Amino acid sequence: MMTLHTEPIRFVCFDADDTLWKNEEFYRAAEQRFYALLSSKLTEEQAADALFHTEMANLRAFGYGAKSFTLSMIETALNALEGEAAAQAAREILQTGKELILRPVELLPGVKETLEKLSGKYHLSVVTKGDLLDQERKIKNSGLLPLFDNVEILSDKNPAVYADLFTRLGARPDEVLMVGNSLKSDVFPALEASAQAAYVPCPFTWRHEAREEPENPPYLPISGLPDLLDVLL
Repeated sequence: MMTLHTEPIRFVCFDADDTLWKNEEFYRAAEQRFYALLSSKLTEEQAADALFHTEMANLRAFGYGAKSFTLSMIETALNALEGEAAAQAAREILQTGKELILRPVELLPGVKETLEKLSGKYHLSVVTKGDLLDQERKIKNSGLLPLFDNVEILSDKNPAVYADLFTRLGARPDEVLMVGNSLKSDVFPALEASAQAAYVPCPFTWRHEAREEPENPPYLPISGLPDLLDVLL
């Protein structure tokens, strides 16, 4: 396993969804309900492809998050269905979206305990992307907010965005460890911005975030946040 250059690390940044708490599995459950609504017209594979195409087309307008996901499901359903079937599907999708947004936050194992041990020893930040209101709600309801020195809710994650973040933090890139479950959004953009990174995989990955793991990873693979204690303390 790769080891970190722990001496210079002063700042630890954490992705939120599927790094601190469960998220993608609830989207998958919502998708299954959505596929059932379209089953008279589309197979599950066809419905999944249609939804993903709509989501990608809507990213510039709606961004990321549960609201964007809900709007894309409605648009896909309206394109596939007609009349009362379309109207009923839209109503059910709206209810599914509300349930997804208002769902209680479920922390992943060991997250709170790990952050408590790191708090005060490192400058800790949440660095997430998505809908501002939704992410603010989850961060607040998680009970973790007092453990963080900084919260960043971004519209996207790329090397330039990370570089700007490090400047705002007053950090040299090599002093920063970015921790997240997405190789595409959390790990490789941070590495390209000259930070260090730790990758904690999630069993559920949105197609848009998928990226193959390299044979010799330039990041620290961990199974969960508690593994960070072995290298940071």
